[in-house]
Amino acid sequence: MDRADAILTAVQRIYDAATSPDAWPDAVEAITAVADGQRGSLLVEDQPQRRADLMIGWRWDPAHLQRMSAPGAPRTAPWAARLPLGRAVRSLELKPERDFIRSDFYNEVVRPNGDFYGVVALVRQTPTHSSYVAVRRVLGAPDFADREVAALQVVLPHLARTLELRRTLGVADLRFADAMAVLDRIDLGLILCDAAGRPAYLNRRAHALVARPDGLSAGPAGVAAALPEETRRLRHAVAMAAAAGAARPGIDAATRAAAAGTRMRLSRPSGAHPLLLTVIPIRQAGVGDRRPQSRVAIFIIDPDHDAAPTSALLQELFGLTPAEAGFAVEIGRGDGVKAAARRRSISDSTARSHLANIFEKTGTSRQAELVRLLVQCSLPALPPD
Repeated sequence: MDRADAILTAVQRIYDAATSPDAWPDAVEAITAVADGQRGSLLVEDQPQRRADLMIGWRWDPAHLQRMSAPGAPRTAPWAARLPLGRAVRSLELKPERDFIRSDFYNEVVRPNGDFYGVVALVRQTPTHSSYVAVRRVLGAPDFADREVAALQVVLPHLARTLELRRTLGVADLRFADAMAVLDRIDLGLILCDAAGRPAYLNRRAHALVARPDGLSAGPAGVAAALPEETRRLRHAVAMAAAAGAARPGIDAATRAAAAGTRMRLSRPSGAHPLLLTVIPIRQAGVGDRRPQSRVAIFIIDPDHDAAPTSALLQELFGLTPAEAGFAVEIGRGDGVKAAARRRSISDSTARSHLANIFEKTGTSRQAELVRLLVQCSLPALPPD
């Protein structure tokens, strides 16, 4: 393989590693080949924590690599601070050979691996992380020629971009994980699906609902109800929501508004109260030349479990005391003050006092109005048109 082919191979493998962490060893091997090296390494170091976020050693002794990967291990030379950002430099340009062989870095890091001459580069630097690449030759081999240093220089910008992409994807993964954790804790069932109703994500409550199954299922063929006619209506609602979310041509304003928050009930063979579904579009922007993907959210309420908001939610929303919030939950069942008082084991006078306070704090004046408000607190909000 000539040097041009070696550079192209290295660039390709570098970009492969951006989305596939398992490809980093192949990328380091290809980078090493570009400069005719015999060993190579890539280090992304969290400097405040003194730990390696990424440590790849190609043709390194495994035991030595393990030692160098340990928190607090000496992985970079003291003179690495003098490395110019983004430029490949022969190691002996930073430290004369006589001083190099006496240094702790040589004797603790380089020599135990059987290496001597090297070309190193500070590829990327942030306030907390520094990224280095090094290509080395074994003890007794000649130093690197100018053309070999120049070849390594060619791939450094690609490596810098990929390391930045790696960091960005990592942050995105963390944000995604945080978002998924929040969705998993809400009291409503949530299914995210495509335009055909095929599920891409179910939160914890939705998993429990479809696992029974009793009125709703979700699999590779898409979401389905217990009755064929309800399945047809559900999938039509999903398709219309997807079209509205993508703002496809031919979808007029009235149709888009109608599809922006379809509500329906799904019968349950068990005889339990019907599931209450709200189908809404998720508006997504396109990326580059790609058209936006159609995504739909299906919120699910199980009236037998989700008919009232939690006491904690009412305390947070309206400033109710724990006793008032607990009584409001009972009022939300809709069977009157006396029945709610019996379930709470409180006197009628205490119940009337709680109710008066609840009216004042929620801005309501009648029980029917209060019950309607409590039901609304349990429903997912619809997006603005």
